[in-house]
Amino acid sequence: METLMGKNTQTSDLKPMDFLALERKRAEWINQTPGNLKDYDCSDCLNRGYFAVIHDDGCRANRPCRCMAIRASRDRLRKSGLEDLVSQYSFDAWQVREPWQQVVLDRAKAYVEEPEGWLVLSGRPGTGKSHICTAAACGLIEKGMDTQYMLWRDVSVQAKAVVNDDEAYAKIVEPLKRAEVLYIDDFFKGGASKGDCNLAFELINARYADRRKLTILSTEKTIQQILEIDEAIGSRIYERSKGNYLDLSKGKNWRLG
Repeated sequence: METLMGKNTQTSDLKPMDFLALERKRAEWINQTPGNLKDYDCSDCLNRGYFAVIHDDGCRANRPCRCMAIRASRDRLRKSGLEDLVSQYSFDAWQVREPWQQVVLDRAKAYVEEPEGWLVLSGRPGTGKSHICTAAACGLIEKGMDTQYMLWRDVSVQAKAVVNDDEAYAKIVEPLKRAEVLYIDDFFKGGASKGDCNLAFELINARYADRRKLTILSTEKTIQQILEIDEAIGSRIYERSKGNYLDLSKGKNWRLG
């Protein structure tokens, strides 16, 4: 066979150590070869999406690069409709016109740097809740975290429509419960029916039970209002968002100029 050094050598003629060294040389060459994956420029795998790994028996396996989680999350953002908002709703695009806006920016950046617990922003429409939450979600995606986006009204309507179909319901809800990071946008937007509360409790409780799971949540309702709707839901959100709950209700609606 043709070796990397350009000499013809039969595999059967190689000693075990020679064969292992040759396979590792091949893996090294593969890992230095640029790939052709798009959308994200990864300096680790050079856009191949994997690393060639040689086991002690000489067998080769491909180990996924961390960038594959980022690529998958970005793909979900595209499918969710957030793609057009990523550049518009970034930390750099956040305008600091009043002191409270600097506080919000600093707290959200700190959360991305050391993600722990839940990041919750509440306030009237147009105060920038979705802007900051989207920027934070994208920041966690860049850190390689598996992130799911959920626009509350859309998903709640879909889930409630198939609540009696276990398979269809699980297909919608289970990925949201399991995601490393879940971003719920406009939580309880449009009201909180019994079906909404059932869905909300299922999601919130599943993520509350696993402290490793991060949740980003934007809502027009304050924690107190959520507690009044359902104490079990509100108390879990309150506990997990301690230190990362930002109330923007005093801010003006910047959409109105």
